[in-house]
Amino acid sequence: MRLISIVNGPYAFRPFGSRIAWCVLCLPCVLLVAPVRNAIESGMTLQMLVEFPLLSASGVAAAALVSRRHAGSRAIDALMHMGLAPLLCASLCLMFWMVPLALDLARLHAGVNAAKYVSLLVAGAALQQGLKRAPAAVLVFYAGNLVWALATVGMLFHDAETRLCASFLLGDQRLAGIGLIGSAVAITVALVLYLRQLPGFGFGAPD
Repeated sequence: MRLISIVNGPYAFRPFGSRIAWCVLCLPCVLLVAPVRNAIESGMTLQMLVEFPLLSASGVAAAALVSRRHAGSRAIDALMHMGLAPLLCASLCLMFWMVPLALDLARLHAGVNAAKYVSLLVAGAALQQGLKRAPAAVLVFYAGNLVWALATVGMLFHDAETRLCASFLLGDQRLAGIGLIGSAVAITVALVLYLRQLPGFGFGAPD
């Protein structure tokens, strides 16, 4: 069963299956267990490549479950037009938490760490709302910016000769850089595969 299905037209995404959505929604509860949370957040690699996607996916699931039960108002639909606002929100949030100083502050201060959790959940919810509304041109624009940011930060982390974060080791920083570059490649491949399913790669008139 696919986690993502295309519904309501050629440009719409939404999580498929309430059971899967509830499971994904509850996954971040493992962070309430102190040993698990400390193990994940003690390293840059696990924090950026496991915790960030986990929290974002939970936000996606939450937004999908809510949207199934409550139809959006006209004001919300206007705000979400073509997915521009939610995708911008999600992109800015994800880019912010790739800044080394932000990672250091989240590691050192519980309040900043809590803000990280909340913001990534909101980013996931915004991402779900944006993806199901965005036409191909908007998807390409925002995905391209995110891929560029991931690849740039990944190369910076990998090639830096000194630690950019005081809280994490140089070897862990370089491994995180490789993971971010791999994430950029994975997003690019996923976008291309999705666009291949659309008439005219999404830039032609839908049937």
